[in-house]
Amino acid sequence: MSILVDPKVLALTVVEVASRPPPPADLNDWAEDNIVFGRESPFPGKYRRDTIPPVVRILECLGPNHPARTVTVKASAQIFKTTTAQIFIAGSMDFDPCDMGYVHPTHDNALRWARRKWKLMRKGSLALRRIFGEAKSRDAHDTTLYQETRDGLGSLTISGANSPASLSMASWPKQVQDDLAKWESNEAGDPERQADSRSSAFDWAKIFKISTPLRGKTCRISRAYRNGTQERWHVPCPHCRHLQPLEWKNFQANIDYEHPELAHFTCVACGCAIEHKDKGRIVAEGRWVADNPSAKEPSFHIWRAYAPTRDWESIAREWFSAEGDPQAEQAFFNDVLGLEYESASEAPPWQDIRNRANGTDEHGNVLPDAPIYERGRIPPGGLLVCAGVDVQGDRVEVHTKAFGEHLRRHTVDYEIIPHFIGSDEARAALDKLLGRTFPDAFGNMRGLDMLAIDGNAYTKDVFAWAKTHPWTKVIVVRGAKSDLAPPLALTKQERKDDGKVRKTQKRFYNVGVSALKSALYEVLRRTDALARGFCGYPKGLDDEFYRQLTAEKREVTIDKRSGFPRAFWRKDHDRNEVLDTEMYAEAAAIRCGWYTRTPESWAALRAEREKVSEQGQADLFDPANEAATTQAHVTKPDVKAPPAPSYSMIRTGRSKFMG
Repeated sequence: MSILVDPKVLALTVVEVASRPPPPADLNDWAEDNIVFGRESPFPGKYRRDTIPPVVRILECLGPNHPARTVTVKASAQIFKTTTAQIFIAGSMDFDPCDMGYVHPTHDNALRWARRKWKLMRKGSLALRRIFGEAKSRDAHDTTLYQETRDGLGSLTISGANSPASLSMASWPKQVQDDLAKWESNEAGDPERQADSRSSAFDWAKIFKISTPLRGKTCRISRAYRNGTQERWHVPCPHCRHLQPLEWKNFQANIDYEHPELAHFTCVACGCAIEHKDKGRIVAEGRWVADNPSAKEPSFHIWRAYAPTRDWESIAREWFSAEGDPQAEQAFFNDVLGLEYESASEAPPWQDIRNRANGTDEHGNVLPDAPIYERGRIPPGGLLVCAGVDVQGDRVEVHTKAFGEHLRRHTVDYEIIPHFIGSDEARAALDKLLGRTFPDAFGNMRGLDMLAIDGNAYTKDVFAWAKTHPWTKVIVVRGAKSDLAPPLALTKQERKDDGKVRKTQKRFYNVGVSALKSALYEVLRRTDALARGFCGYPKGLDDEFYRQLTAEKREVTIDKRSGFPRAFWRKDHDRNEVLDTEMYAEAAAIRCGWYTRTPESWAALRAEREKVSEQGQADLFDPANEAATTQAHVTKPDVKAPPAPSYSMIRTGRSKFMG
């Protein structure tokens, strides 16, 4: 017997099922169902939300059911930022497809991400292979930087913030702004504002801003974080259960330089130690707590102390290696702590530096233990001798410096050649400088290892002279004003006399003078000659030298066009050649390996260059200073107080050789 179904009931049933709302779109559920990490990941296998608990709320805020429009994550390097962004992109393409954008600082960064990270996720996810299909060559709808879904409902545009064209003529309801702190203004103005405008037409837009921070006051990700809820991951104390964030100052106070493996936090409530063995359990039991709960948009900060793949001892050891070196400290603050770094913006008073060099206090009283030395001499520990040259219309100024281990440096001499760089007299004087030798504290005569000459002005004449010498001896440099510029980078192209562009050889370099100036001004405050990064100057240099050394000040203003803070260096004195030549000499030292030499390399160089000559031995050593000097050149494994050369033999009156 057949059973007949009322057509009206059947029709209503179909309509009811079809109109039933889909289950809530949850990025955490989607990731657990669809994401499988390969062996290259620290967490190979299926994604699980309990692996990195702080990610759960971030993905909730990025989901279509959360009201947040802008979500910001300021974090350490290599701590799930990009993985979270890729889950946001992939999950949205599946259950909420639309046109999406993924913006990196540069076009090259965009290519690397697309080829190395995004491509691997597409290959490893069945859902993404279903959504996008298999990549095919010569497919205009699936290229490296533009990828459409098979059903045509969604697309992903991958671009660089340095290209205004890639940030125009596009509408993105959802986008990721990756490495935001490294974005720099392009030809059309502020790229962050340009990218934000791509989503301005959509009330339901999602903008995910992620980055490791850089320098304070001008850091984009730090500004976005401050504008949000400023949430930090709070964990319970394993002893009293008091909820608190893991903070760097708390951790730093508990570092034992002799036993970094014992580094720990201290509970702010009960005072008990929170040890690394407790980390896994307390992080799993933690939660986000907002410092600015009234803000409309969520923002998050997290750092390496919470990372499941790194121990706390590694943080302590990285701090040991960075402490005292401003550039290394900035990298530590940014990459390990996930914090912006406040670098020096102005030098200490020039009178203080002059007095220290002359061995007097501010009242002119002689300081008997001041480490002074004579102009034209290489003090002990100065193992690399480099010169920085600045070119002016009527003169050439030369700053010769000695560089040693632990980033210590000393000025050897400063001279002015009163001729234009294009003249025979100037060239002859520079040729003579390359062959000049200076006496060291051990009775040896030593010459220049490298000379760096400014090629920003009178470029043709500078290159004409530089090319008469090997690039292993003379390099041409130009200042790169950006705060993000590396200390020294080989230029990719140079322009010939006929205007044509060609690839450069191994001679022309860009110098990140902004960061180098901040680092110099930081270490100029150090008065201990044995401190890491100490800068020494010989007695007898005139006041004008020190005025020019401290001639500039870093200031931050609001750019009228973009509305974003912009930093620049302003001169407080009419001349700054001493500061410029200091930077160029440092560039030459970097080229000689000043930043990268190992302790073993320094020891070998010391053994080679600081041998006591037969002429100098009788004058240099006596029973009172021989032991101290010998002891100073023995390498010790003490990370807190690194080995240093002795200055006892070059104090006033102690050494006949030093005058």
